[in-house]
Amino acid sequence: MASYGRALAALHPIIDTLYRSLEEGLEESQQYHTDKMYRRVDDPHFYLHAARRHACTVLEGEGLSAKLIEEGSALNMSGILVYYNGLAVRVLHTQRDPKRKVEVPVPGRSRLRQEFWRQVPTIPGLETDNLLLLWLDEEGVLEDPMILVRPLGGDHQRANLRLDWRGKVSRDMAGRRAEDLVGLEPDWQAERLA
Repeated sequence: MASYGRALAALHPIIDTLYRSLEEGLEESQQYHTDKMYRRVDDPHFYLHAARRHACTVLEGEGLSAKLIEEGSALNMSGILVYYNGLAVRVLHTQRDPKRKVEVPVPGRSRLRQEFWRQVPTIPGLETDNLLLLWLDEEGVLEDPMILVRPLGGDHQRANLRLDWRGKVSRDMAGRRAEDLVGLEPDWQAERLA
């Protein structure tokens, strides 16, 4: 089971790449929308899909194992799945809850998403820690920090969402040493039973 600090240390070599890929994806999507004179508000799912698609191409170009994930008609749950250093990371655009905090999405009714949230390995026979990397943008500009979450379960009801921990992933962490990230504590952690 990956702690927040250990997950940050494992992701350390690709933190900057994750940020850059999303920034380039947002720029590409914005340019496309500008060229076509489309408005993001008319089809926000398309805007984000175009950004994710380009971001995935950037990640693959850097030699990372990344793929777009689109599950059924739940376009808002589409994202990028990155495998790195024993971690399976779903990179998802999210929104803010009523208290203006980054909202951790529920897995919904999808069996595959529910299994991911419950920490079922995504590659048969290979143990991975399943994490969510949540990002937001403000008018096409990626916000810093992103939020890293280790889910433990859930379904379509927010009351059933279970998390192990959640914490920030700021871009400046890429400039630190990986070993310095191991001791960092998350912003929130579930109580441990003794």
